[in-house]
Amino acid sequence: MSTLTRRRDPESPNETWRIYFGDVEAGTIVERTEGPFGSPAWHWFCGFYRGSGPGEQTVGRVHTYEQARRAFQKAWNVFLSHQSQEDLDA
Repeated sequence: MSTLTRRRDPESPNETWRIYFGDVEAGTIVERTEGPFGSPAWHWFCGFYRGSGPGEQTVGRVHTYEQARRAFQKAWNVFLSHQSQEDLDA
């Protein structure tokens, strides 16, 4: 089974990390540069853009990059537990 890898997106104006499962994008962690002071600066998205069913994709907002990584990993573990090998192959 493939592991998750992170790659920084050099084209994004904000700090953005693309997360891959093998060679398929499985999510994103991005720093928001605008918004109310004190609001969560990091957003994460978990789930395949194509291939996830309704309600399978999850998102969240947190204050630090490390919190975003941990939250994404937790969401990924839940997402992955609901996928069969056939789902992943598709």
